[in-house]
Amino acid sequence: MRRTTGVFYCLALLLHGCLIVDAAKILVYCPSISKSHILLCAKYADLLHNAAHDTVLFIPSYSTPLDNFDGAKHAKVWRLHNVTDAYDQKFDSLASVMEDSHIGFIDRLRYDVDFWMEMCEDYVKQIHRLQHLADYNFDLAMFNDIDPCTPAIVRYLNISKTVLLSSEAIMDKIAWDLGKQLTVLAESLPLLPSYVPSMEENPNHDRMSFFERMSNAYKYFQSIVVHYLQERRVLHIFQEHISPDFPAIREIIRNVSLVLVNTDEIFDISRAFSPKFVYVGMIGADNNVALPKHLDEYFSKGKLGSVFVSFGTVTPFQVLPHRIQLSIFNAIQKHPEYHFVLKTSSDDNTTAQLFCDVPNVDFVNWVPQNAILNHKNLKLFVSHGGMNSVLETMYYGVPMVIMPVYQASAKRISQLMKNRPFTPEERVSKWINFVLKHDTAEHFHLESNSLSFIEHNHFDVLFMFLLLPVITIFVYRRFTSKSKQ
Repeated sequence: MRRTTGVFYCLALLLHGCLIVDAAKILVYCPSISKSHILLCAKYADLLHNAAHDTVLFIPSYSTPLDNFDGAKHAKVWRLHNVTDAYDQKFDSLASVMEDSHIGFIDRLRYDVDFWMEMCEDYVKQIHRLQHLADYNFDLAMFNDIDPCTPAIVRYLNISKTVLLSSEAIMDKIAWDLGKQLTVLAESLPLLPSYVPSMEENPNHDRMSFFERMSNAYKYFQSIVVHYLQERRVLHIFQEHISPDFPAIREIIRNVSLVLVNTDEIFDISRAFSPKFVYVGMIGADNNVALPKHLDEYFSKGKLGSVFVSFGTVTPFQVLPHRIQLSIFNAIQKHPEYHFVLKTSSDDNTTAQLFCDVPNVDFVNWVPQNAILNHKNLKLFVSHGGMNSVLETMYYGVPMVIMPVYQASAKRISQLMKNRPFTPEERVSKWINFVLKHDTAEHFHLESNSLSFIEHNHFDVLFMFLLLPVITIFVYRRFTSKSKQ
């Protein structure tokens, strides 16, 4: 008996030692841009913590109202307060930008470039406050590049391996950064505007008419110009304040080990992509979340069912343009047989007053969205189209009004997502462990990045194909003319 106990004790020590050896220090870097982005980062942090890694969710404070929000259940959370007040000051301008369904080029330049640069400069001037991160000697850093300053911040920390978190589908700027420099119409990751729609501010699909292809090419060009200018500005800030030899942002992104894409290949448009891309889909799905009693009562109302109206964590209902608020108000009044649950902030007295005489509506500040989408009486989800909401809605098979997804196709996609051979959690955990053990950044490097512009676009080959018949015709004519003589 003692011998058996001793063997088990030794095995326990051995297994414990193996866990210690395999455990890695992982940084999940996540500025407080919105609740939804923090929640996504927290899901990754918790997942890797549960996989026995020493995981830290680091949240630099951009938005003051989110100073006490982290969303993490298990991972350690570190914060950096008082980074900048520019985000809170400029956030109100978002509503005016949203007023137009198609944002113009100048508006994008002003919003996507100028909006972020003041925050970046504020941050870099106090970058010494990140010394404790550098001293912790992380093995791997995971970051999102919504804030164009973030890749440079992570590079400054000098962490050997990095993983990029794409919060949506494969965005134009990510494919551009990972592709061949200075090639717009032919990327190393072929984002040909003829069949791949630009992912930003674009209503086009993958089957486009001639004029839609023209519009798509313009949108793609516009997107690349905006992000090129962003990266130039960020590089200038870091070369001025940190080092004149600070590397370009495209070089930083190109050297990541993996890109975890927050969508599902079942749902995404078919396209060519780098082996660094790993489709993750919806992580953290929990069908066992209990719905509070008052919420269950809200969603159980309605003769024909209930409708959930939510525009995400970034845009409360009261900041929507007034004409959009009135459109929703009129639509709810016209459908008394349905009960509407509208998500807005708890201090939104304006919306409460607008709907004071409408009996078929209730208001909520926060809901467990997975549990809501799994409610048997929910018939429709009116959403802003955030990727997390879209994935969750597809998973539970609920129709949406923001896109042409109807019940039959929603149910079909739901079954495909639920019956995949690997869960999103398994993909993230296994790929992160793989990256920690192997140097994938160089192995997955695209050889096309070493080609010249002429080689990459086959101009030399096309020139030869055109030249050969010309030479043939020339020789033939010379030969026939000599024969006649």
